[in-house]
Amino acid sequence: MLCRVLGSVEIEIEGSVVDLGGPTPRRLVSALSTATGAPISDDVLAEMVWGGVPPANIANTLRVAVSRLRDAFGADGRHYLERAQAGYLLAVPLDRTDHGQFTVLVDEGSRKLTDGHPDRAIDTLESALALWRGQPWPELGESLAASGARTRLIEHREVAVEELQAARLACGDTARAVAALSEAVTEAPYRERRWELLALGLYRSGRQGHALAELRRARNLFIDELGVDPGPTLSTLERRILEHDPDLLLVETPAGRVSAGTASPTPLRINQPLALLIGRRRELETLDELLATRRLVTIVGPAGVGKTRLALEHAASRPDAWLVRLADVHSADVIASTVASAIGLSQVVGDTELAIRRAVADRSAVLVLDNCEHLVAAVAAFALSLLSHCPQVRILATSRQSINVDGDCVLPLQPLSVVGPYGENGSAVALLFDRVRANRSGWQPTPEDEVSAREICAAVDGLPLAIELAAARERAFGLAGIASHLRDRLDVLGTTPRGSISPHSSLDAAIGWSIDQLADVDRALLLRLWPFEDGFTWQAAGAVQRPGADIAVLAILASLVDRSVLTADVSSGTARYRMLETVRRYCRDADPDQAVTQQAHADWVRTLVADQASLFSGPRFGDAIRTLAAELANIRAGVEHDPENATAMAVGSVSGGLVYMWVAMGAISEGTRVVKRALETCPDEDFEGRALGSIVLSLHSCHTGQPAEALKLADAALDLLDEADPAHNVLVLEAHLRRCHALADLNDMHALRVATEQFKFETDRRGAPDYLRVTASWGIGIVQFRDGKVAEATETFATAHEISRRSGFGWGQGITDLHLASCLASGTEPDAASIHRALGLLSRAVDAFEREPAVSDELAALYLGACLLAKLGLSDVAVRLHTSVVGHAERIGTEPRRYSAVAGPGLEDCMNRLLAANGAATEVLSWPAMVALFTGAAAQLSIVPAGAGVSMRSR
Repeated sequence: MLCRVLGSVEIEIEGSVVDLGGPTPRRLVSALSTATGAPISDDVLAEMVWGGVPPANIANTLRVAVSRLRDAFGADGRHYLERAQAGYLLAVPLDRTDHGQFTVLVDEGSRKLTDGHPDRAIDTLESALALWRGQPWPELGESLAASGARTRLIEHREVAVEELQAARLACGDTARAVAALSEAVTEAPYRERRWELLALGLYRSGRQGHALAELRRARNLFIDELGVDPGPTLSTLERRILEHDPDLLLVETPAGRVSAGTASPTPLRINQPLALLIGRRRELETLDELLATRRLVTIVGPAGVGKTRLALEHAASRPDAWLVRLADVHSADVIASTVASAIGLSQVVGDTELAIRRAVADRSAVLVLDNCEHLVAAVAAFALSLLSHCPQVRILATSRQSINVDGDCVLPLQPLSVVGPYGENGSAVALLFDRVRANRSGWQPTPEDEVSAREICAAVDGLPLAIELAAARERAFGLAGIASHLRDRLDVLGTTPRGSISPHSSLDAAIGWSIDQLADVDRALLLRLWPFEDGFTWQAAGAVQRPGADIAVLAILASLVDRSVLTADVSSGTARYRMLETVRRYCRDADPDQAVTQQAHADWVRTLVADQASLFSGPRFGDAIRTLAAELANIRAGVEHDPENATAMAVGSVSGGLVYMWVAMGAISEGTRVVKRALETCPDEDFEGRALGSIVLSLHSCHTGQPAEALKLADAALDLLDEADPAHNVLVLEAHLRRCHALADLNDMHALRVATEQFKFETDRRGAPDYLRVTASWGIGIVQFRDGKVAEATETFATAHEISRRSGFGWGQGITDLHLASCLASGTEPDAASIHRALGLLSRAVDAFEREPAVSDELAALYLGACLLAKLGLSDVAVRLHTSVVGHAERIGTEPRRYSAVAGPGLEDCMNRLLAANGAATEVLSWPAMVALFTGAAAQLSIVPAGAGVSMRSR
């Protein structure tokens, strides 16, 4: 039999738990177990079981209750309930009861601590406390007969808690000891031993002020509530802390003290964490290689990325490693003593650093310094001193910033990948699934789980700590539920489990630790950066600084990158700074004035768009598009999340500033949504803003194959504008351009001729800029070509191309060539020379669109090119190109057929016959591969356009 009473009573016989039944038999067993094998008289037993209302016939009632209890015990357990002359007894040896085992273990643990073996004491005392499931004998309530035994056990437990923390302090594990003692003094505030140990642990952690504050809190508590001063132990400890008594950093044991230079420490075995390490094989190999040749290696990375885990995994594989945890060390003065304790020199007298150097001078070993970011300068000084005196020692540090000493080799640790190189689940998803299986044996993910898993891992930036915290909540919410909650909040992740190697209680705590270490000016700017999405430039960061903050932005950004709260992408030659999504959310929640910060971001978006839109009509069109493309996510955020006090006009001006950007980047669907939203909120009296929105939507309609809608919107814009107002000149011309564009796509030659003449007249009358004079020429050239005036049309397009080239209007050069190519390819059966020349023009157009960029028009050029290649019999290339163009066009929501449709049905019919015979290709090529496929084929077939003035570029 095994009897458990530290919590609800349990009886186990031959490995099976006995069903005791209702409250009476449970109280009876509990009452008998308090006597630890001695008999209890009927009267006392009755008082314990039935309280103040005993049964009328105590003897008979007890006999019946005992008989039923014996039946419950079964044949193997009946003999444990005996009747003696003095009463009934439960004949269970003390070592077969949990309270008996507990008492023995506590006494044994205390003895081990006294004998100078605190590490062994920890194991024993933890085993003792693990037996407690709750208060002893809860079934007996406040029974006086049970109170004595219960009080003795509780006192024993209080001693065990204190001795366990004393043992941890003796082993240098101050972090766990301080955390446990902080709770312990709250649970039992009048036990002086706890206050003593807590203050000692805080002092050894470098927190002298906190230690003194706790001692003064204890004194005030004793005086205010008990009317007495605390004992001399606490007073003496307070005085010694004030005097910085060096002996407080030593462990007082009967073994005595070790003087400097006499110790010969042996590295303790670093246990490998129980959970499987996933996704870090390459980093582990790199770490092995670095430590084979370098003497100081620092693993750096953001909070929760797994720096400590990687270091422990490496250290556990070698017998010569010491682990020093610095997360709870807050003073440079105690770094040496913490290291000394970790390597077995906790009883050093004299110069601690000297003792360490002498102890490891001839040793080949690796010292792992974990969590150094808050003590970088002091750790750097200690590392330099140790490495210079101990030639065979190597140091592996983990930190959120480099130790920054000569010879430090930095190993940046990146988050785990969500998606693999071939589109498969990345290591982040693999980690999530592994941790879920650890909580749910036999679990297998469904396709829906895989989708949710990727969403979860992306939401937490692939940070291993966050992924493990998410996995721990899967049983409560399911992966889909976690993914849903993570869209708005991070607290669904919960706290770190017991035994975690993370020094932080949650992901928020880990991130907060990083941010709390920042200088005030660094933190102030960081909290202004959370509205940025997909990164930002240093100029953007400067634009959202708080008014009057005259601080060098570049220096602050460099500091934030150094401390791993920002990353810098310099692959393009210009630094773009990014913040992990988890850090963004923390900063958003920590920002004391979110509305002001968001307004600063929205103001920057509007200024950016206005500045770049002013470049659309000149030679810097391509630069402007590329700048806006890089900031698309920020523009989207600025439009979608503009604070409520921003006017509808502000939203409209942003949308209007992007007339050509949505088309150029292939973001037509999104642009359409933004502009329609702007028009819905735009005041009715804002005729200019409404006209501008209609012009943008007309352009989008043409590019999505809706020329009739485009014409309607262009006419609506003209109706809103005052053609007599010079301020409306550009908008009037843009509206006329959109009319011509729509009529050309509708192939309404009569209406196009009239619209083109009107557009040409308006450009001359209003002194239009070059880019609008070029666009007016396109309609004229199309009409001339359809009227059979091929030479005149060619000359018109050539002139338009030259004006575009001279003015730097690269988009205009490409579209001019595209128009002329579509004209050359028109007719029922265009001759081979015309097709070859058209291919040359298209190749040059694609080259121009690549430089600008102009995604939608480039797809139209490539589609027309595929049709021409089909006409020339290059079936394989034509089909592969056609499939890729259509695939990319569907993805971005544009209609690539519009120019081939203007050329006539002959080309489309040829392409359709080819597809019917061969079928579509199976692969949609990447954008660069698709462009290379066309330009490579065109270069072999085409001739340089006559009078082009620009040589063809072979790709």
